Amino acid sequence: MLAIDIKNLSKSYKIGNTKFSVLNQINLEVKQGEFVAIMGPSGSGKSTLLQVMGLLDTADSGTYRLFGKQIEKEPSNVLSDIRGSMIGFVFQQFHLLSKSNAIQNVCLPSLYTEINEPTKVAEIQLKKVGLENRTHHTPSELSGGQQQRVAIARALLNDPPIIFADEPTGNLDSKSKIEIMLELKRSHEEGKTIVMVTHEPEMAEYCDRIIHVIDGKITNEERKRKSREIHLGTYNILKRKSGWNLIKGIIKQSFFSLTTNRLRTFLSALGILFGVVCVISVMALGEGAKKSVEDQFSSLGANLVIVRTGGMRSGGVSMEAGTINRLDVYDVSAVSKKFPEVKQISAVVNGRAQLVYGNRNWNSFVTGASFNYESLRNLEPTEGRFFTEEEDNKRALVCLIGNTVVRELFDGKNPVGTYLKINRISFRVIGQLPEKGSTGFRDQDDVVLVPLNTAMRRLLNKDAVDNLEMELDPNESSENFIVSIKRFLHERHGTNESMGNIYQVMSMADIQSAVSESNQTMSTLLIALAIVSLMVGGIGIMNIMLVSVKERTKEIGLRKALGARESDIRIQFLIESTLTSLTGGIVGLVFGILTVLFLQEYFGWTIVLSFPSIGFAFLFSISIGILFGWWPSEYAAKLSPIVALRSE
Repeated sequence: MLAIDIKNLSKSYKIGNTKFSVLNQINLEVKQGEFVAIMGPSGSGKSTLLQVMGLLDTADSGTYRLFGKQIEKEPSNVLSDIRGSMIGFVFQQFHLLSKSNAIQNVCLPSLYTEINEPTKVAEIQLKKVGLENRTHHTPSELSGGQQQRVAIARALLNDPPIIFADEPTGNLDSKSKIEIMLELKRSHEEGKTIVMVTHEPEMAEYCDRIIHVIDGKITNEERKRKSREIHLGTYNILKRKSGWNLIKGIIKQSFFSLTTNRLRTFLSALGILFGVVCVISVMALGEGAKKSVEDQFSSLGANLVIVRTGGMRSGGVSMEAGTINRLDVYDVSAVSKKFPEVKQISAVVNGRAQLVYGNRNWNSFVTGASFNYESLRNLEPTEGRFFTEEEDNKRALVCLIGNTVVRELFDGKNPVGTYLKINRISFRVIGQLPEKGSTGFRDQDDVVLVPLNTAMRRLLNKDAVDNLEMELDPNESSENFIVSIKRFLHERHGTNESMGNIYQVMSMADIQSAVSESNQTMSTLLIALAIVSLMVGGIGIMNIMLVSVKERTKEIGLRKALGARESDIRIQFLIESTLTSLTGGIVGLVFGILTVLFLQEYFGWTIVLSFPSIGFAFLFSISIGILFGWWPSEYAAKLSPIVALRSE
């Protein structure tokens, strides 16, 4: 049976607008078990003929049968499978992976083809070529002849019926040349069909037949000895690896490639690392700001509405706020009767006063309010109690003070039961207010709270109130209520809208919504900037991967020659880019969490670290690796085996 049967095979290359014919109507037959040498001057087409026979290149026309199988019309995946199971290659340049040792190089074909116990088989093949003591040496630790013997052991790993050798002794010294030819002769004696390209007549003497090629044509043949004809029958293609077995092997190869180029991997992952840190930090800060706003507004009271007097116009002249038709305590009962949706209401007066305790004094903000101000503003005392309705009616000299006042006058000690002078009037401290924090330019804890009537009649000397503060039913529309209460107050005090913005009504729910929306917009902007940094990191990965593809072009060609499909190459480079991104993502998660904790600890910022934000940053970093690794992996997958092997 014929191992190779070629009829009228032609091949040409196009350089610019010029077409060069390399093979012209080649007709060739090689029997099973034959050792054939192809000779000819440089540029004669002998290497191109070998590459077409080895399925590394394709012909323009003609027919080619390999062990009876029609080859020329088969898709690339089938050709890859045939190369991986039926063909062994020995190259002039060895094409060994520089970072892998001898046994790893020999085992390389088993990544794509099912070979039982490949490591054990590799050790046997290395022993056959006399390298049993060099299994863990890298190519740089081996001589040229030893490297070529490793390549021969690799070619024999899958026990192929045919071996193609392209100038296998071209870069070796005289002693190594003989050793390599003896190895090929031994393989031939074991029944292998060998086709070798050489320009050295003394090497061709080892062969059964010599074929001379000149200008792309076979000019003559020499028969050196009668070859043994071996009948293999139908040769079964070894099963190709698939599923998890294939992916597992590719992941190991990818991980090995990344770990042998640690600095490059680190620099590639650095951009993703910073991007993930930014995303986590920004999202945590955004959630913290949102929570802070919610807490501050919650401290002001649930669904709070505040009414205060504004300025008015008379005859086109603007007048000071509150000079006419001020709010008074009687408005409280009027509003309560008119609007059942108002759950509770309190009149409020404000002012400043000088506080004295012992030899210390402090100027603070004084608020007078009704007894229900405790529930209206969520002011349950942390120490002591709130004043009662009776104390309000009797204008009792009692007060509650905020944390800032406690700190400045009492050194943080419990003030309940002591007496405090407010504008020279002695008040008994009955409670300490809960901490509220700062809002805008005001410290909400720098405050003294007294009963409303006490403040108006005995402390601030006011006959009108500054604000009406009320809790609205949560099911009620604040917009409709604002319109209604303004109309009611105009009717009650004999004013109208044309006189100016006399009554200013603020809804805390609306203000909270506006502030939250503003915070959300800012957070979205910052997250977008953080994502941009991730994208920049992704571009860095893509650049590094493209450089890696360029540097490893010969490796890609070798892998394809050993049976790798386009999908295998694509998956390998995608896994490498994803692992790089994943590494950056994992380290970025750690540094992101540490950064958030640092900001919280040393700057006192409110920060909320949530699992969704961590998950988003992590998944996005992986997506970046896949997205930006696709182009380099696709470029690598589409490389022609022979073009890749020829690259410099």
